[in-house]
Amino acid sequence: MNYREVGNNVVIKGIGETGLINIIRDIIGYYEDNDLEYIEINGYRLAVKIDGLSLSTSRMPFMTFYDMGWKVMASVVSDFFVKLSKPLYAIVSITLRGNTRIDDFRELIRGLGDGARHFGVRYLGGDLNEGLDDVIDVAAVGVPMIGTIGRRPRIGDFLVTIPQFGYTGLVFKLYYDGRLNDWLNLDAVKRGINMLRRPEPPINMLSELLKYGDCVSASMDSSDGLGKVLWTLSTDGNVKVVVDRLPMSDDFAEEVRSIPGITIEEVVFNGGEEFLPIFSISNDCAEDFRRLGFEVFAKVEEGSGVYYGGSTLRYKGWDYFIGWGSFGFHDYS
Repeated sequence: MNYREVGNNVVIKGIGETGLINIIRDIIGYYEDNDLEYIEINGYRLAVKIDGLSLSTSRMPFMTFYDMGWKVMASVVSDFFVKLSKPLYAIVSITLRGNTRIDDFRELIRGLGDGARHFGVRYLGGDLNEGLDDVIDVAAVGVPMIGTIGRRPRIGDFLVTIPQFGYTGLVFKLYYDGRLNDWLNLDAVKRGINMLRRPEPPINMLSELLKYGDCVSASMDSSDGLGKVLWTLSTDGNVKVVVDRLPMSDDFAEEVRSIPGITIEEVVFNGGEEFLPIFSISNDCAEDFRRLGFEVFAKVEEGSGVYYGGSTLRYKGWDYFIGWGSFGFHDYS
């Protein structure tokens, strides 16, 4: 669907996030899609971010209100971290249904507060509303510790990340297949559930990463899934991304092979909400990042598209106003 051609009576369902972002860009005249926005006030440069979720679309059966408060705070922190910026203050807008239990409200606030303290952010308060759904939005301000990092990798760069992909993708796949309860005792499933309930963007390594800030040309976090990240970097940077290896642990790969109907590529590329960083770095910085626990898993070349195993990568990902969809050209499901 061409978003510029839709009529006044067309609903937004089916247009998708990308189409709606393009409408925003057309109306306000400027909109650069990055994990953070940067502003300057009286000579001081700041980084700002807002992120949110609806419990009706984001909460899985094993997640509590506490988990959701922690999760949305972690999602904001993750976007600061991948841009090598430090989050400082957060305000929260909360919309709840009138029949929400008071104990659930308390747990939500505890999750927000504990998450903020854990990540070194001061939770200042915010706004409270009543509505037809439970919605949490967190806005944060912080400081960029180096220059602006966008989403345009340099040709010749390596892509690096922490090799812990697949766990959340496995939980999502089993859940939507109706098989999650059958595999709850598997260590990989337990870890995936824990990652979804208590995401831990590694903000504690920020000071160490700043030593190598000049190495980084682009970055994103993996909240929308690795497949979508790779295609975004390719499209925004007008480059070709070639995946050489899957960024996962050997133990995870071994466990997944024991589950019928699951392919490793599917749960690695089609996951999301790992909140792991993906950096595009100069190839001569690879060893420095390896010492920090990162792994080189792809390279940036001249051209276009994302390739894995000799074929153009097709992935499935979540898109609000569309749902789960397939993109690219290599489906592993």
